Amino acid sequence: MGIFDLFGGKKAAEKAQVEEQLSVAAQKEKEMQAAMDAHADMEWPGFPKLNPVNTPELEAAQMPETVSEERKNEIGEMIYDADMSPDSLRFLSNQELLFLLTALEVFNKKAPLPGFEKNHRKVYNELLGRVRDADILYVLYDATTGYPFIDHGFGNVYFEKELAEKAAEIFAKQFRRLMVKEIKVENPDDTSAVKRGFFDYLYYIGIENVLVDNGAYRARFKRNEIVAAPGEWNNEDLGKNPINPALNFAMLDFMEELRWPVQYEKRDDVVKAKEMRMLALIRSSNFIVPMQHEGPVEVLDDGRMQFNKDTKFKFLVLNTKDDKHFLPVFTDAIEFGKKLRGSEWNAAVFKYQDILKFMGDKDGITINPEGQSVVLPKDRMMMLEVAGQQADKMKAKAGAAKPTGGAASDSQEVAVQKALNQAMARMNENKDN
Repeated sequence: MGIFDLFGGKKAAEKAQVEEQLSVAAQKEKEMQAAMDAHADMEWPGFPKLNPVNTPELEAAQMPETVSEERKNEIGEMIYDADMSPDSLRFLSNQELLFLLTALEVFNKKAPLPGFEKNHRKVYNELLGRVRDADILYVLYDATTGYPFIDHGFGNVYFEKELAEKAAEIFAKQFRRLMVKEIKVENPDDTSAVKRGFFDYLYYIGIENVLVDNGAYRARFKRNEIVAAPGEWNNEDLGKNPINPALNFAMLDFMEELRWPVQYEKRDDVVKAKEMRMLALIRSSNFIVPMQHEGPVEVLDDGRMQFNKDTKFKFLVLNTKDDKHFLPVFTDAIEFGKKLRGSEWNAAVFKYQDILKFMGDKDGITINPEGQSVVLPKDRMMMLEVAGQQADKMKAKAGAAKPTGGAASDSQEVAVQKALNQAMARMNENKDN
């Protein structure tokens, strides 16, 4: 090969590379123009509804616009960039980022946007990082429970106090009694051995879905995208310290629904379903029970205590004004510490069925007396166990039959649920009487 052939081949390769780059650029331009043409009749998106509740008086109850029309036009054009620069996102405000995320989703639904998946992830990650790195967030709390408000399974957090307060005003028109609390995401004043931030706390009360800036431009996040579950990153022994996120969530969700003073179609069914879920979880849970004991005791691997005939013990009892005596039980160490941290009472772990055995002359239990304070009288406790045993038998029978799936499997599940419903109905009748 001669020297001219060598340089000629190099020039040909460079020319081919340039032509390929021009072709790729032309194709991207073509795709972008096609998307813009498909969206020609669309306007920039506005706010979605605060939540699905619709009443005539709420038509005018909306947040003030948080992104000007001029900024929408400037920012909105970014959705047609096939490869957004992460640096360009860092200079946008929180609401501008949320608007951009909303615009990407709305316009892509009408006609595909170039590089949508990659761009959506970049905007999402930028927002996620801002939530994770925030020093302060503003959270809606339900005044009827004292815990974070649960709106269709989501906790509501805000970057700005003004937006949170406006959302609370709109919810108030739906007869929701909400408070806005300023929350330190990581509490520097926490002196406990196991430090817990706000999103760790949400884990314990079972809120795994978070809605940021609900009522304005907003985004949904999973709690575990923000911080891992406790035990995965710290030294907390969750095996010996019971946690009941699902039960805590079910109690809060039921109480919020029960105390919401509105009537709507099928409300009784919704309340009943939430109560059923709560009661089923109570029966299947382990609880911390304050007690004192003398004599031998064996601590099992799961933290529960096993006594023998020579062990003497006594339990803490809470007395009511009408001379009722209730045994306080706790879902986790956080709830136990609210009332008994530093006290002389030990924290023993018992299954629900164990607690039933030593109820004696007590009138029932109160779950998390400084928290949800759910009271379960002894007769309801007994009936709940009977109902649960019936359901267990039905499930065992269904499992032994080894259905092949489809209609047969579905009918067996319905039969199990029907048996449980009947038992629970009898329990509720006795409660009303």
